[in-house]
Amino acid sequence: MSSINPFVQVAQQMLLGGAVKQNHALEHATIVLLSRKYPEVRFAGISFASGFFVFGDVPTEAIVPTANEALTLLRTTQPEMAIHERCGTNLAVAGLLTGLSSMTVAKLRRPYNSFNNVLLASTAALILARPLGLVVQRYVTTQTPNASMNVVKVTPMQLFSTPAHFVSTDNPDAAGLFS
Repeated sequence: MSSINPFVQVAQQMLLGGAVKQNHALEHATIVLLSRKYPEVRFAGISFASGFFVFGDVPTEAIVPTANEALTLLRTTQPEMAIHERCGTNLAVAGLLTGLSSMTVAKLRRPYNSFNNVLLASTAALILARPLGLVVQRYVTTQTPNASMNVVKVTPMQLFSTPAHFVSTDNPDAAGLFS
């Protein structure tokens, strides 16, 4: 299994191409719909080339119809469901911008390399990270599922004492690298 580190996930999505990006979009849309049906449950997810995990205590039989509904909505009327405000991509962008901005300011000559300026640069980076994270999701880490993608099965399990479901997908047109 791949890393849960958001930086590694972004790298995997860029390298593995369409399969991971399309599963990432479907994961977001499925979690949005599940959140509407089960508002008391907290959800999380993570995507891979072969499918995605949905973390949350919901009936297994609710996942397949919800994922299929999400797939239909993404392809037709609501492709914006692929973008989620609490996605790990946003955390990766925030971490990267904050780290780069504070390192840049720290390397400046005096008096510009003060602690106050590092804090100011980090805060500015965090403010910019929110809209930039959504843009990165839209153009880099998610993609509208193509017509060949379908939900194959859902496997319930426990991961780290958390109820989880792995949603297996089949997507023959997006199996190659950089697709």
